[in-house]
Amino acid sequence: MNTLKKYGFKLMIFVICSELIVPIILGLLYPNYDPVTMLISDFGEDGSPVKIVFKTWQLLDGSLFLLTIPSFYERFKRTSLPLAKSLSIMMGIFAIGDCLITGLFDRSTDPTAIDIEALIHDYASGIGFVALFIGIFLLINLYSIEKKHVYVWNFVLIFILSGIFMILFAAPKIPLIEQFHIPYRGLWQRANLFFLYLPFLVVALNKQSIKG
Repeated sequence: MNTLKKYGFKLMIFVICSELIVPIILGLLYPNYDPVTMLISDFGEDGSPVKIVFKTWQLLDGSLFLLTIPSFYERFKRTSLPLAKSLSIMMGIFAIGDCLITGLFDRSTDPTAIDIEALIHDYASGIGFVALFIGIFLLINLYSIEKKHVYVWNFVLIFILSGIFMILFAAPKIPLIEQFHIPYRGLWQRANLFFLYLPFLVVALNKQSIKG
């Protein structure tokens, strides 16, 4: 556990860089892949030339993300033990829901078919996104307690941007919004993920710079 606490922030930096870079690499290996309209999970569908690589990467990244939790808990437990525990839980839900479960269960290629595996994939991913979104809110509260107002206001802005992109990404699933047929879902997913990860990357980089 002490090892995880010591190297957890380095792991987080690695995981987030991986989450941002690997999809770009996989897109280059997937003929006619369009990152603006296609989702990251399309890499794992049947017929994808990078399916095995994608699923292996998802399982690895999810496992590594779980290993970063002790460092974040240790960082914030003296600020607020309940909030630190809640943050750890949200991070765990994201790692399991959006990485591990979606790596094990395929998304359906037929939107008209009722597929239990696809439902598990979609709901787990959605719950994971929301959990990390709540995690940003918890970080805002933790830094507010520490009276680090620069972090608070920056994270509030990131929280708002992430919420906007999350709504755009989830638009086809939201009854009141789906009628507008908002395009570029792949772009909104990537923008949402970037802003979801950003506060956690900032925390990790800040801890590393302090150690340095």
